[in-house]
Amino acid sequence: MLIVEDEFILALGIEEMVQQFGFAVCDCVATGPAAITAASRHQPDIVLMDVRLAQGSDGVEAAKTILARFGIRSIFISAHTDPATVSRMKDADPVGFLTKPCEPHLLAALLEKAFGPIN
Repeated sequence: MLIVEDEFILALGIEEMVQQFGFAVCDCVATGPAAITAASRHQPDIVLMDVRLAQGSDGVEAAKTILARFGIRSIFISAHTDPATVSRMKDADPVGFLTKPCEPHLLAALLEKAFGPIN
């Protein structure tokens, strides 16, 4: 699993949650270009993607690129839930999306949707 989050503390919390669910995290990165590079290198099963990333990069565009190049889908985790942003997220064919702060049981439900029953 690849985590793309520019807020370090949030990235650590997400990493801890997914590890508690039994998933391995291959990398945590903070920008769209780094996400594309990490997806190419690690070929994760799924990407947990923020929408607004460091250095002004766009998580939706990164997710679309990762899907087009590698066939890897994303789960968006973002504080930005306005209709325009949600519409853009849908264009990336995500497994789903969650609002920050991310509730563990909601993340678990989306991971089960993607992979089947967990723990």
